[in-house]
Amino acid sequence: MTEDFEFLRELKREGEEIIFSVSKKRMMLMSEEWDNSRTKIMEDISRKYGIDSRQKFQEFKEKYNLTDY
Repeated sequence: MTEDFEFLRELKREGEEIIFSVSKKRMMLMSEEWDNSRTKIMEDISRKYGIDSRQKFQEFKEKYNLTDY
């Protein structure tokens, strides 16, 4: 998790907004709407940690403190 966590924290520091997409059933970046360069990484992280529902996303965000940046 360390590498994944650091990656997500760095994205937050850069101003990225990490959200849950109901239609894609995964965690995604708001910027994916116009830039899909990080889509594969976000798909992989979502799959790796079983983030396929809003509830799991909320639990993940709270557990790894991805809200305070």
